[in-house]
Amino acid sequence: MSRKRKTVIATIALLTATVVAGLALLSVYLFTKKDALDYVSIPTETLDETYYTVIDKTDYYLGHPDLVYTGENKLLIAYPLGHGKGEIVMRESTDKGISWSAPLDNLPASFAYSQETPTLYRLDFNDGTEKILLVSGCPSWAEDDEYVANGFNYSLSSDGGRTFGEFENAYGIDWANAMPDRGDPIYETYPADEMPVFDSSGDVLPYDVIVAMSSLTKLKDENGNWLDVWMGTFHDYDFYNYVSFLTFDSEGKAHWSNPKRFLSSQRETESGINLCEIEIFRTPTDELVLLGRANARNSNSVISVSTNEGKTWSKLKELPYSLTGDRHKAEYDPVTNKVVVSFRLYLPEMKPNALSKINELGGYWVAWVGSPEDLTDYALNSEKNKNSVLGDKMLVLGKTNDGKSDCGYAGVIIADGTVTMASYGKFERGAKVPYLLGVSFPVEKLG
Repeated sequence: MSRKRKTVIATIALLTATVVAGLALLSVYLFTKKDALDYVSIPTETLDETYYTVIDKTDYYLGHPDLVYTGENKLLIAYPLGHGKGEIVMRESTDKGISWSAPLDNLPASFAYSQETPTLYRLDFNDGTEKILLVSGCPSWAEDDEYVANGFNYSLSSDGGRTFGEFENAYGIDWANAMPDRGDPIYETYPADEMPVFDSSGDVLPYDVIVAMSSLTKLKDENGNWLDVWMGTFHDYDFYNYVSFLTFDSEGKAHWSNPKRFLSSQRETESGINLCEIEIFRTPTDELVLLGRANARNSNSVISVSTNEGKTWSKLKELPYSLTGDRHKAEYDPVTNKVVVSFRLYLPEMKPNALSKINELGGYWVAWVGSPEDLTDYALNSEKNKNSVLGDKMLVLGKTNDGKSDCGYAGVIIADGTVTMASYGKFERGAKVPYLLGVSFPVEKLG
């Protein structure tokens, strides 16, 4: 056989082997391809595009919005120009989120130097007055020496969000410098969970606050009467979760209590799963329900319940896939008796296909819909586990164009018969950076 013929035969054999191998790999890919929604055990529903509004879209990164209902039929949205850190932008809507104003131009100068994603809350006082609260954590950022641990900043509005005060700081550098060192007798009276963090020299360190306040819950006394006290949550890089109680003095000045590590009795679980970004909301029967992100990616998200205004919590328990992900934000609708929980769907230790090097499934902004009883019964019923069916349905609100999980932090408001939510992500084909997307629909859609 000639050398030329041998070369042709070898080439054909190589091409054939390549094609066969390629077809085999394609078959493996197609037959093992999985989507996060494949593992959700409740019905899924995609809303009609007429319910959506693009709130802001530019050629640079936008993300991590939050919403607040100020009354007077007005919504405010706040978000940073950047991934977490960056100048805060605010807009307003007077038509339940269908349209949004241009960026407000009367914001405090200090808002330009926000160190992390802002959170928004309306504080309803027992005397009928209200304030709007904006909080922005001040964590250190490993890749940026400009941002160092500095507690958290907060700003208040007493006129329905028309104007805000300049940032005030809590538990940051100035506070730490004013505190006595570790040897001072003052610490003999400190509860163990409220002891500050010290450096190797015994000096107090500022708190390294991440996602402050991830939740803010108004509390009641032992007789069920409302208090003008709000319990806020945040975490640090060691995945300690803290509460700090917000009160106001007779002159209307805000005071935040010493941060308290409130899950110490479950520290092994808390640290083992890197529990963070906790959401706490109140049921109509006054249970407090905790939903949390498991950032170690070795567990589903978790749930816990308190029946004594957050003094103690039930055992942290893994949730089904239908509530597993990041940055849960919950609102209750009294008309339909439904809870809406917006979050980033993220399933740990799941490959998109057998060939993938990625060990996650996500790419969706979703909202779980169910009753408060669904959640409390699941959390407290030992017979239910993460393989149980939990909830009525899942609303699929957005899908990223690259399948990645950079989306889902959202503001959620239910007011005047309408559900309004806003999030960020590369939801549109061809989008190269995340933008802000809003959705607004009648509460009847929850049924």
